[in-house]
Amino acid sequence: MRRLSVKLFALAAVVFCMSANAAKPKFPFMDSAPFDTVIDGQKVALYTIQKGKVAAQITNYGGFVVSLFSPDKNGEYANLVTHNNGIKQYLNYNMGMVGPALGRYANRIANGKFTLNGVEYNITKNSGQHTLHGGAKGFDHTVWTVLKAKKDKLVMMCVLPDGLDGFPGTLTTILTYSITKDGGLQISYEATTDKATVVNLSNHTYFNLDGVGNGDIMDHELMINAAFITETDRSNIPTGDLGMVEGSPYDFQKPVRIGDRQYSPAPGQGGRGGFGGFGTPVPEGMVRNYDNNFCLIHEQQGKVEKVATLYSPKSGRFMEVWNNHPGLQVYTGARTAIALESQMYPDSPNHDFFPSTVLNPGEKYQHTIIYKLSVK
Repeated sequence: MRRLSVKLFALAAVVFCMSANAAKPKFPFMDSAPFDTVIDGQKVALYTIQKGKVAAQITNYGGFVVSLFSPDKNGEYANLVTHNNGIKQYLNYNMGMVGPALGRYANRIANGKFTLNGVEYNITKNSGQHTLHGGAKGFDHTVWTVLKAKKDKLVMMCVLPDGLDGFPGTLTTILTYSITKDGGLQISYEATTDKATVVNLSNHTYFNLDGVGNGDIMDHELMINAAFITETDRSNIPTGDLGMVEGSPYDFQKPVRIGDRQYSPAPGQGGRGGFGGFGTPVPEGMVRNYDNNFCLIHEQQGKVEKVATLYSPKSGRFMEVWNNHPGLQVYTGARTAIALESQMYPDSPNHDFFPSTVLNPGEKYQHTIIYKLSVK
């Protein structure tokens, strides 16, 4: 009787181990070797963080999110973010469709200048006559110092000196990537300065919930908790006015299929980068593509709340976007992926009506973004 009990116990243990191994995610991680190098005397590598069924890979050069994995409705894994396969490609980054950290000022500042405390600052113009994502050497062209690399968390730091690209103040930033218990990629910023400056930190990751390379995002369903957008001119510079989204192609207050709002030209109509059909009129009620800041509705200012969702009926993947900032820049690029950039409003230093982006000595800038993944 005792021998039978021992055998049954052993069999149960084997079954349990087999079950546990079967349930363990098999992430198709990218090869880290092409990321191992030294830049400006600092080590650069590809770091992996994971918890449960979600994992991400990040390089400390530019803070790029190189991969993000979660299962689809069939339990299959795919990389959900646009990416390059090695550090050499990231060194040549020039606002392409990959996902770096953005700062010290994400999005645009008109005419490369702003006035703060009575002083006019002229900053680097890197987008025509305007400044985009912090100028020539922002977060995306910086080697971050790794402070802590754990299984589910990566903590990094960078210091942008006073006067870099024309911005005032030495900006010290701590950037933390982590995987949350409920399946989210959390990106958190803390920043301080020794002189009054302007700060707007974000992340530029592009998502395709079917997996990158598996078609476009026209069938994805998007919801954004926003009643207004910041209206812009032809250079995507805010005019200072807010446009009501209701009844317009920018109305995503309820989940809407992106392809029902964004023009998708028929094959052979031409165009650049997948946008297509620039010589043809866009049907009424549609847009050619999205590159707009949505003015988010928060129940409590500064609190991390759910502000948007993205869903793919094909894969069943569902993503919630949580943040504590008033803006969400939506960019659909060439229709192959979508960026949902949590941020302050673009060109805020030149618009008194917009939420302030001024950071003073003794204050701490804090920004939390969570891309929470699940299946439905």
